[in-house]
Amino acid sequence: MIQPGWRTSVKIIKITVTDYRFIFSQQGLSLVAFFLLLSSGLATAASLPSSNKQVQDIQRSAYYQVPMATTLSVDEAQDLYDSGGFTTSALPLNLGIGARPVWLGFEFTNPIGTDLSKRLSIKNSWLDELDVYFVHGGQVESHHAGDSLAFSQRATKSRYFVFDHDFPAGITRVFIRAASPDPMLLPIYLQDINKAGGEQTVENYSYGFIYGGMFTLLAYNLMLFFSLKNARYLFYSVYVTAFLATNIAYTGHGFMWLWPESLVWQQWSNPVLMMLYAVTGLLFAAQFLNTKQNLPKLHRLIRLICIGFLLAQCASVAVGAQISALLLSFSFVFIFSVLMVLLGAVAYLKGNQSAKYFLIGSIAHVTGACVTAMVVWGFMPYSVLSYRAVELGSMADAILLAMALADKFRIVQEEKQIAESLSNLDPLTEINNRRAFYNIVNPVWDVGLRKSRPMSVILLDIDRFKRINDRYGHTQGDEILVLIANALGEEIRTGDCLARWGGEEFIIFLPETPGETARIIAERLREKVSVMSLPSKLDNMALTVSLGAAENDQGNLSLDALISAADKYLYRAKDGGRNQVCGGLFSEAPANKVLNKAES
Repeated sequence: MIQPGWRTSVKIIKITVTDYRFIFSQQGLSLVAFFLLLSSGLATAASLPSSNKQVQDIQRSAYYQVPMATTLSVDEAQDLYDSGGFTTSALPLNLGIGARPVWLGFEFTNPIGTDLSKRLSIKNSWLDELDVYFVHGGQVESHHAGDSLAFSQRATKSRYFVFDHDFPAGITRVFIRAASPDPMLLPIYLQDINKAGGEQTVENYSYGFIYGGMFTLLAYNLMLFFSLKNARYLFYSVYVTAFLATNIAYTGHGFMWLWPESLVWQQWSNPVLMMLYAVTGLLFAAQFLNTKQNLPKLHRLIRLICIGFLLAQCASVAVGAQISALLLSFSFVFIFSVLMVLLGAVAYLKGNQSAKYFLIGSIAHVTGACVTAMVVWGFMPYSVLSYRAVELGSMADAILLAMALADKFRIVQEEKQIAESLSNLDPLTEINNRRAFYNIVNPVWDVGLRKSRPMSVILLDIDRFKRINDRYGHTQGDEILVLIANALGEEIRTGDCLARWGGEEFIIFLPETPGETARIIAERLREKVSVMSLPSKLDNMALTVSLGAAENDQGNLSLDALISAADKYLYRAKDGGRNQVCGGLFSEAPANKVLNKAES
């Protein structure tokens, strides 16, 4: 409905076309509109080239603005047209948000004796009121459409406003009156019906590709969220959902498919969904980049901006101020785009490697928006790709954000693997710890028991290690532990498992090894340590070790029982004077340990 006080303007278009088509402004409200519709000024763009199937040029191009608080009928528009009161205008017309109603007009000449069937398409999906008049020989054929009427009342079921007309021989005048608080962008095509249908099919396929890709990303990330319970995937899914809802609303698909009878929601869907799109994008950015911890000042600023715009938007909706709601939405989407680039750049500079995808995606989004803005303003020539660059940029952004999530997941998994690996290593000697020893040996032990294979365990203890610590200090004691661990690692065989058992004790599991071979290996290890080079501070110290070796000779023995037997043989070696190897079968192990371990 026209609001009181709106300015009524008349614009008559003159443009040479070759297939009875002319383009007036741009395709439709896109996410890029925030770059050019923050004010309600007049913007112009060059007309589009067409094919060479011309029969007759469209004649005149001019516009006339009527003073405020004035209405204009189609007869008055014709009178103004005939009186020459119109000013030549460049194309296209962009009156911005909250513009007063506008009249457009052109003349079409059919030089042949039969009717020419043409399709007039106004490719703007959010006009509240649209009146079209075909005037020929004193006869007027009128059509009334717009979002103020239910979708079911449209003559042609299209997300745009489409009117088929048979042009008789001679000159036909076409007048169009449009009124809407939404951005006043009026892309107008006059084409052969078949050609228009073919172009619509191609356009439908392109949206099918976009929506199919986005729904695939949405489903994939929802599955990741439910399987991994990672909030990043949920926030990304909500962001993609908001993008899809916004796109479906501003392209007119929503009114055609989802809410064809809901006139109130059609009126408010664009500003509400645009606001939600920007808010969910910033929420995802905050979650993905962990701004609360890594960028606390920027995080607080973003939170205040979101709260402020949301409160203002709620107030606009509550009082029915649609123009204010639209201006708030476009402004916030503009701020959102800048903040996304800023967040990505700052996070990347602070060392967040996954932010590179985030940053590239945000740049792609803003670049697409700028290209479409320059096309609408006439700084770039029209093409399908440049006209819909914002959609391509948004989809590239969504894909790159998905790649950023995948990269983040890879980094987290690598960190988990590193943490798990470190949890299995002794931090001082960097050999297996007791936990890793059991993880590695238990499966081998079970197989050996089932197949009745010989298996042995060696326990090694550094002689009088407490005295070494007391005399030379714990730093030197730690150095000795590292030296012995390295020496043992060089001597053991492939398939053996070496671990630090605790304190100054080391353990070696030897699969497929009888007790005699285990004792030979233990003796070689003892000799290796006894001749090992020591740090200069320890040159005068005799470093020796005692070892106990035990072989499994029972079919149902536990690994811990064999380790206990090796421990008993170790203490026999200590009891026998240290710096020696004692070993034997499990069944022959000494019954008791007799040495005070503190003096070992």
